[in-house]
Amino acid sequence: MSKNIRANLIDNEELQKFLDNDGKLVTSKQMASILNLKSDAALRKQRSKGRNLLPYARVGRSIYYPLDLVMKVIHSNVVEANLR
Repeated sequence: MSKNIRANLIDNEELQKFLDNDGKLVTSKQMASILNLKSDAALRKQRSKGRNLLPYARVGRSIYYPLDLVMKVIHSNVVEANLR
């Protein structure tokens, strides 16, 4: 391995920090459970129609939702209560 490639790799401590803080991925079924959906069919339909509300990653045939990006989307779409 060349020196430049080794310089760009992260060490085990940095990798663990990334996984603990930023690198949490959940499957489509897990995301449906988090959102209190009966199944992941609604998420699958959104993806197939191109109307997905939540960011996702496709790895082969598997779908993963990065929790940090999902939380940003949810927090950016919070609607304040309007009292009358």
